[in-house]
Amino acid sequence: MWQLGVPVTVVMVTMAPLVKVDKCWRFGARIIIEGVHIREAKTYAETLVELDGLSYVNGYDDPPIMVGARTIGIEMVEDVLDVDAVVVPLGGAGLSAGISCAIKTLKPECLMYGVELERAASFIDALAVGEPVFTKMEATLVDELAVPGIIFQLKI
Repeated sequence: MWQLGVPVTVVMVTMAPLVKVDKCWRFGARIIIEGVHIREAKTYAETLVELDGLSYVNGYDDPPIMVGARTIGIEMVEDVLDVDAVVVPLGGAGLSAGISCAIKTLKPECLMYGVELERAASFIDALAVGEPVFTKMEATLVDELAVPGIIFQLKI
């Protein structure tokens, strides 16, 4: 952000950890606190695209973000040559999709396990009906995983 001189606006939920807000602020981002959960924050952020002429990048399901997450999977395979199973957090599923894509490409025999919070079980709810759905969220300390719906690019 500040290193490249690119102005950044970050919309965070009302329960965003102060350490996360502070870190973004220290990098020079304009911080807006809006929404009880990520879906509400995302809806508000999307209004800024038209109002302020901004570009929207979602940290959960933006395709370039998911492509970037593949580097984590590549590093796992490079660092742990005999890896036979990996546990990934689900959340909105972008991070897990990127990591899983890389690992299964490089080591197809490696088992992948996705985990999610009982208080934010959007993936399990989606599996139950066969498509992405929005799930009621409960308060949790793991705000990055408290996503009310998995990515809509994901095919179940």
